[in-house]
Amino acid sequence: MATVNPRWYKPRTLGGRIFLIMMIGGVIIATLASMASLYIIDRSERISRAYTLGFTIRELVLIAENPELRGNARNVGAQDGLHVEILPAQEVESLLLYSRPAQHIAMPVRLGDAGWPTAVKVHFRHGRLSAEQRDVIEQAKSPSLFFAQLSREIARLGLKAQIELTLPSGRRMMLSHAQLWSDYATPSVVFIMFVVGVIAVLAVFAALADLLAGPFKTLASAIRKNGDEVEGDPVEERGPVEARSMAEAYNALRFRIARMLEDRTRMLAAISHDLRTPSTRLRLRAEFIDNDELRETVLRDLDEMDELLSDALDFLGDWIHKEEERTVEFTSVLEAICDDYADLGRPVTFEGPKPLTFNLVNTVFGSKNEEAHSFGDKRSIRLTCRAGTLRRAFTNLINNALKYGHRAYVSLDATADEVIVMIHDEGPGIPEDEQDKVFLPFYRVEGSRARSTGGSGLGLSIVRTVIDAHEGQISLNNLPRRGLQVIVRLPRKVQMQAPSGA
Repeated sequence: MATVNPRWYKPRTLGGRIFLIMMIGGVIIATLASMASLYIIDRSERISRAYTLGFTIRELVLIAENPELRGNARNVGAQDGLHVEILPAQEVESLLLYSRPAQHIAMPVRLGDAGWPTAVKVHFRHGRLSAEQRDVIEQAKSPSLFFAQLSREIARLGLKAQIELTLPSGRRMMLSHAQLWSDYATPSVVFIMFVVGVIAVLAVFAALADLLAGPFKTLASAIRKNGDEVEGDPVEERGPVEARSMAEAYNALRFRIARMLEDRTRMLAAISHDLRTPSTRLRLRAEFIDNDELRETVLRDLDEMDELLSDALDFLGDWIHKEEERTVEFTSVLEAICDDYADLGRPVTFEGPKPLTFNLVNTVFGSKNEEAHSFGDKRSIRLTCRAGTLRRAFTNLINNALKYGHRAYVSLDATADEVIVMIHDEGPGIPEDEQDKVFLPFYRVEGSRARSTGGSGLGLSIVRTVIDAHEGQISLNNLPRRGLQVIVRLPRKVQMQAPSGA
């Protein structure tokens, strides 16, 4: 027996789901618009019927004044939905039924003009006719128009009401209408309800759209998170067909990249082993060369080959991400690098972060002091990072400054959001059109930074890789007079470490 898919109503494709949401939204909005239109039509019809009802009221007044036709008043009113009650002249007005006093419409007594009552009262449970409505009613020149406008304005107001008429004979007549003179929603209330309904529908659609985009957001987050890594759990394949296909393709791509990196690591290990062994044999044989100049040349070439091989292995290997992040005192790390160069007699100077300063403010205990105060101790900057890889990157930058600029000036500063390291030298600098290219592997600038000065062309490439792994930025600027300035910005992240006993 064939089974029924419990989610047959849920399209598999993204386009189908968007079409379903749009269709449901269109139906709901069209329904709300139709209800609003029906309300407008019904209200207009009620007001129109209430206007024609005024002519019936005039006929009822005439009938009630005729003793022979007085018994037909209820039948005539019932034909138009009016409830008519004839009250005796001596009966006291029963107004205690209402919570608010009756509202009176003053009308002059016009003797000799048939159809005019001597008094008119409109009873509301709540609310009242506005001054503008009363002006419109009182401007009527005939009883028919008077009652028509009175009935129309009551219907337009949308409140339950009764009309009490005092006839010239002294009798009173109470009129009510269950449909036209009853509580009815005003246009402002209907408009507010319509707006609230539309807003609610849009909010539901926004939630559905966010739910629909959820798999794509998850995939984008996984790509950003694992942009530099291929390890970890695969992305969950869920959502519409397009999202599942993208997640499946991304997981397959990560698997292929992981396998490729694994093969590359094995190949690099083999190259390292196969090349270093003959290099060591050549170094031993070079020691037996009698010609000192030739021996030094061969050893220098071997050192250069070993340096090039080490840089290439470091650049191609995954050594950066193998180091775990930890929180260090970054000022001490950078200062230690500069001190090592200074101990070797290399012209490297270090300037630590400026101490924090503060001003005394005016308080009830003393007057304001304009003099700035500062903390005398060395300012500590803590940073969560891979300290070993950063040490390698800044060592490369200082080596470049010494090699091409003869001196290296290192300064450190920090804000609430980032740590800023600046290194500048006294060299010729780098042309602006070459500054982006020097970070490419094996790229060398012509002139003083050519291959003849040494170097493998991978130093700045390794630096860029390390800075990118820390989500930082590196930029190069030529100084106005002479020299190159390197600015490294690292996001200031501090990871809270758990207590040792936890």
